[in-house]
Amino acid sequence: MTGNIVSFDIGSAQIKLVWCAGGVCKAAVSAPVPDGLVRGGTIVSMDAMADLLRQLAKENNLPRSAQAAVILPAPLVFTRITELPPMTEGQLTYNLPFEFKDYLTQEKSRYYFDYAVQELVRGEDDSVTRMKLFACATLKTTIEDYRSMMNRAGFKLKLALPEEAAYAALLTDCIRRTQPESRDYCLVDVGHAGIRMFILRDDRFITRRTIDLGMLDLIRSISERQGVDEHIALTHMLSNYEGAMTDPASMDLYHRMAAEITKAVNFYNYNNRQQALRRVYLCGGGAAVGHIGDAIREVADLEVLPAADLMPDTGSDAPWLYTRALGCALQA
Repeated sequence: MTGNIVSFDIGSAQIKLVWCAGGVCKAAVSAPVPDGLVRGGTIVSMDAMADLLRQLAKENNLPRSAQAAVILPAPLVFTRITELPPMTEGQLTYNLPFEFKDYLTQEKSRYYFDYAVQELVRGEDDSVTRMKLFACATLKTTIEDYRSMMNRAGFKLKLALPEEAAYAALLTDCIRRTQPESRDYCLVDVGHAGIRMFILRDDRFITRRTIDLGMLDLIRSISERQGVDEHIALTHMLSNYEGAMTDPASMDLYHRMAAEITKAVNFYNYNNRQQALRRVYLCGGGAAVGHIGDAIREVADLEVLPAADLMPDTGSDAPWLYTRALGCALQA
């Protein structure tokens, strides 16, 4: 990462952006997403989002000369781990589209393809016999839409990245800085619409799990119990009005989340006994809810840590919000 980079992670409920310059995080900013502007992880109006990003940049004195990096939402990018025989870069460029033949809905010429080499498998004579790759594909129109959005917001798009690659970049930086003993990671993003778990070994993405429980479920539960609309329920959640966060129904939801997270970890550990996970790192908006971490500790023999332990200083009081955005900036 060199120069000025502003990295954007646009979620269903919040926009998170990180400004980095010269390898140092200068600012980390979040703002709510207006109702209906993002649905299912996808931006509904690029122009409206661009105007919102421009306003955020102005309010937070972000440099207009900065280049932009952005996380591509999961519905807009195909990712997979694949294994190929050794080949040249040109051969990879030709062959990579065929690895996505079961996923693409349009002609392959309409997609961009990219990859990162995760491992070179060597034979007895030390020659490379196989290449393990993290590969991705997205429509060219998707990139052009994001490029136009960033141009309207006053930025020049440098990089668009799937979230798996952002986590990998974050861990590359973490390992370089800290040289940890254990290098098996499980990042648990407790988001608005659901929970997403990303498992990596060193900085190599292994697998992902999705759980259909999130902070929206908590907001709706509070809304129903207290007889208020979801906007008011959100303020009640944030202020713990009338014990909204410790109500038995809320505590039950935390334990349901913990049970699903534990099941996913146990399934992975059963199939990977030599690299079993012993800890999870919480990020996303739900990481601020201490009861979720407590519930995981109650139901599983796991150490629960904040994702901030993996990150350089962001200067923010809520660094767990910026895990992906920071990883994206580090990759840029």
